[in-house]
Amino acid sequence: MSRLAYARTAAYFGAIGIWGLVTIPLSLALTLLGRRFESAPWIMWSFYHIIRFSFGICVDIEGSEHLETAQPAVLMLNHQSALDIWFLGCVIPKRVCVMVKKSLGFSAIGPTLYLTGSLFVERGTGTRAIASFRRASATLREQRVSLLVFPEGTRNRSPTASLLPFKKGAFHMAVQSGLPIVPVVCENYSHIYRAGCFEPGIIKARVLPPIPTAGLGEEDVQALTTRVREQMLQVLLDISR
Repeated sequence: MSRLAYARTAAYFGAIGIWGLVTIPLSLALTLLGRRFESAPWIMWSFYHIIRFSFGICVDIEGSEHLETAQPAVLMLNHQSALDIWFLGCVIPKRVCVMVKKSLGFSAIGPTLYLTGSLFVERGTGTRAIASFRRASATLREQRVSLLVFPEGTRNRSPTASLLPFKKGAFHMAVQSGLPIVPVVCENYSHIYRAGCFEPGIIKARVLPPIPTAGLGEEDVQALTTRVREQMLQVLLDISR
């Protein structure tokens, strides 16, 4: 990798931290106006375009019409790196909350995550984790907002197209809230981002048709998880280089 590529990466992560601080006043204002779930889409959309024009990374997305026909919904995306934060700006609905691990609340973007209504959940299957998922499900039902989640639960750093096993928490939430699941698949972009730095280029992504959850129960979660993962993996293999 060239020095320029490393410089781009340093600038990108610096931009994440700065943008997280800059957007705090906006997030606070919208929260006070009772519109906290509308701030995350604007923040991510603006960040997406700033990075797009500044660093020369673009997204070629198919099936974006599914984002409009299924609202609110549970959007499930494959997770590869911190570059995914930028990618979210071109797929995020107008009213949304993001499901994140609790530790991110103490990061540089923590204040913004709190103000934008992000759902902080505990990892694992213990009592605290189950309670956090139940609170999140209640928020989706009461506020009628979309949820954005990475079902793998952590970054998949593989240089080839693959998916880690899916965590079931988000699927339980989808069933409990009755919201449809909209899978969003981003190609393996190791041709752009690898070894800790990135180059300009185009990333392909595809939005799949909504998968209804109305009428499903807890006993259907395993089959639903398998179905969604298999669909996403097939698309990932199809669009990756």
